[in-house]
Amino acid sequence: MLGKIENLRIACQRFDERVLPAGEIFSLWRQIGPPWRSLGFVVGREVREGCIVPTVGGGLCQFSGALMELASRLGFKIIERHRHTALPPDVRYIEQRDATLFWNYVDFRFSAPYDVLFEAYLTEKMLTVRVRANTTTIQQRRQPDMQDVEPYRPQKLSDVESSKSPKAAYLLGDPQPEFTSYVKSLQKGDDMIFVPFKAPFEIAGSEKAKAPTLYRVRKSIALRWAVARKKTVAKAHFALVETVANFYAKHLHFSVEHVCVAQTLLPYLWKSGKLHGRSFDVMMYRAPISVIEDELESAVERYPQSRTLQEFRAPEWFADAEREALAAARTVITPHAHIASLFENVVELPWDEELGPEKAYGNEERDLVVFLGPTLARKGCYAVRDAIKAVGAPLTIVGSEPEGPDFWKGLTVSRCDIEALPWQRVRTVIQPALFEYWPRHLLKAHRAGARLLITSGCGIRKDERNGIWHVPFGDANALAEALRKSLEERE
Repeated sequence: MLGKIENLRIACQRFDERVLPAGEIFSLWRQIGPPWRSLGFVVGREVREGCIVPTVGGGLCQFSGALMELASRLGFKIIERHRHTALPPDVRYIEQRDATLFWNYVDFRFSAPYDVLFEAYLTEKMLTVRVRANTTTIQQRRQPDMQDVEPYRPQKLSDVESSKSPKAAYLLGDPQPEFTSYVKSLQKGDDMIFVPFKAPFEIAGSEKAKAPTLYRVRKSIALRWAVARKKTVAKAHFALVETVANFYAKHLHFSVEHVCVAQTLLPYLWKSGKLHGRSFDVMMYRAPISVIEDELESAVERYPQSRTLQEFRAPEWFADAEREALAAARTVITPHAHIASLFENVVELPWDEELGPEKAYGNEERDLVVFLGPTLARKGCYAVRDAIKAVGAPLTIVGSEPEGPDFWKGLTVSRCDIEALPWQRVRTVIQPALFEYWPRHLLKAHRAGARLLITSGCGIRKDERNGIWHVPFGDANALAEALRKSLEERE
């Protein structure tokens, strides 16, 4: 059964978004190609002379049958169609779905009276084949017994062998402790593990994990080259992630029924069709790209003087593919509270608590207000500047200053590297960022005893009793008020 689903997955990928001009003859074999192992097809179930036999490419009759039903309903001209000579006793015969195939002389062919766009995809439970056309002449021909016909629903391995749970695959991105712990809690001995590079993944069996060759070296060269040419590194990251996703897609075995996939890889794997026909979960570290870009556009309207808000945007197909995949996902897994609030089917993980020092004590007074930076509009630097002016407090700045060397001019500021920051003196950390993917330094600061003035987009839940305040992005007045309260409160 799993081989049949893999063959249908390949057929859908080659058939989806195929345009058939009016009057042109459509050939199914010409579209999906020969069912050879070299083209990715595997052994599936084929009905031959009333018997079910294992054959490479077996199961494609399910696809031709669905297409036969569609073409006959819409009144297309059927040019070539062959019926099965016999079916197994337990298989119900449905006339309008009977269209067998055999490479390379038994084909299914038809033509349409108008231009049509075909769509085909697998979900965890269903095969869907449909057409779109810019015409008002479509007249469906409903078969008398169609209301009694059940749609194709791929059988799950757990239904076939109740003693075994479905085989899973974990497709990981760069190592993050929250996701590593999650995978370790679920994985079984026969699950597949995919990693971009071999270390430092602390997962059982990761030494046998599949990984692209020399990915770390290629990544380092690509990013350094982008910086040297003064290009945004975002494009380089996109190309690198696509390389990893293509490797994973190539080596993902058809026996895998469930996939747990890193968000960075999701659009590429969805577009490849490798997630179709499987259940899958998504390990998310950021909001959907469409949500982020909408927030960035709003920020551009607020701060038109900032060039850093108008940097690289993702391609349109990327956002569309991610949106479609997230809609089809079984579960979203994330430690990020803001991301968790965007979904109903979510597993919220705890942030890793071993990231920073225990509460830093010292004889010195906690007198530092720190902006972790860097000085970017999306990090909230404009609101920070206005709030500091209103409160009149000195500010310690961490990180680079891409908004310009004079951005903090007129304020009492000092600069410090994150490694040299005296945590025992830090009273309040300000980071009213539009979004933070991995708020590691914020978690470290709070663990060391500092109060946090952040936005919900930073991914840490509001907890004023324990020194975590939320302020809206870009609201300097709210930030100034929260800062005054923070400075007035006793230790």
